[in-house]
Amino acid sequence: MNIPIVIAAYNREHTLSRLLSSLAKAHYPFPVKLIISIDGGGSDEVRSTAASFVWEHGEKEVIEHAENLGLRQHILKCGRITKDYDGIVLLEDDLYVSPWFYHYTLAALDSYKDTEVICGVSLYSYRFNETSLLPFVPLDDDSHVFFMQLPCSWGQAWLKEHWQQFDDWYIDHCNLDYSDDLSLPVNITKWPESSWKKYFAKYMVETNKFFVYPVNSYTTNFGDRGTHHQGSRVYQVPLMMTNIDHYFKPFKDSFLKYDACCELMPECLNNLCGNRFDIKFSVDLHGTKTRESLSGEFVFTSKSCHSYLKSFGRNLLPIELNVACDVPGNDIFLANVDEIKGYGNIHNYILERATNIQYQQYYFGTDTYHYSLLHRAERRINELYQEGQLLEASLRESSRLIGEIYDSLSWRVTAPFRKSLALLKKFHPHKDNERS
Repeated sequence: MNIPIVIAAYNREHTLSRLLSSLAKAHYPFPVKLIISIDGGGSDEVRSTAASFVWEHGEKEVIEHAENLGLRQHILKCGRITKDYDGIVLLEDDLYVSPWFYHYTLAALDSYKDTEVICGVSLYSYRFNETSLLPFVPLDDDSHVFFMQLPCSWGQAWLKEHWQQFDDWYIDHCNLDYSDDLSLPVNITKWPESSWKKYFAKYMVETNKFFVYPVNSYTTNFGDRGTHHQGSRVYQVPLMMTNIDHYFKPFKDSFLKYDACCELMPECLNNLCGNRFDIKFSVDLHGTKTRESLSGEFVFTSKSCHSYLKSFGRNLLPIELNVACDVPGNDIFLANVDEIKGYGNIHNYILERATNIQYQQYYFGTDTYHYSLLHRAERRINELYQEGQLLEASLRESSRLIGEIYDSLSWRVTAPFRKSLALLKKFHPHKDNERS
């Protein structure tokens, strides 16, 4: 397959140089074309770096756009390069690739090229759930990949047919507003107009498509500050640094299929549980879905419920294993959707859960001692705050008394004597010393 590497660059020369250095050190089974696409208005340093970079693994092409397209239109332009090839690998400039990323990409594209529900291949392996704001831990089976109804923007590959099908859909939907779309995760609905990924996510949900994700990541994201990003290290993941013989389980045989909220699909959860639930249910184990977005009469949820059919603990990782292994407890519930207790604003609810000590301990493995130190520090901060308030009140009272003295009649009457005394002390300082 003729699959060039396309880099979307703009104004970050140091990140582009870092990505190019990782690409130069990677392994390729044959000559591979490198295309560097620079959005209009980009820095001279970026253009200079792209022009001077020596690509020893094949042909190099630099595309300089005359106008500033913005992120969404720039990525769309890059995606449409697929019309001239069998597909592309698309990399944004804050990424770093594994030496074996291209081998994995070719193998994955070839394995799923005839699978209708697949619309792209991710090079990145999620370890953070952007919807729940907590770690994402995929289940493990004998395959080297899993599937998500979520597009990737941190290293992805499309065959020509993948992109063409999306592009045909996009033409009819590009002007629609998905800010209140119940089929999308609540965080995605708040992504800005500049996001191409929001539209691809809606396309995947609406057409029931999936991305292929590697268990071990072939890219990592430095999370550098940029035009549309404030900078973060939360998306750094370990890189796969060795070559392996990949096993790609057929999509129809896999039970590792996740929806856009990183929840296991209902049929997959039931499969994991030995198909013992003969009811139609939704899955909301991370508690990020609104009541209106749930389908079916029942739900597996971590939200509090007025009543429930069955409850489970929350001890095993990934979280689905607590249901599959019937772990006793009262942290996860199988309940009628109408029995979910009110939780207020969903965004505030998610943030409160993500910062909850019990959830931090479960997902990050932090122990009680860690939090005892934290609480001790918080108590000391409160004590200092209270001491500061007392000191501030004392200072205010002292200032008030001094103000009263300055305003008093006796202070004004004695002003000339105090001035004479000050002059006397200035010219005869030894008098005070003699008295002492």
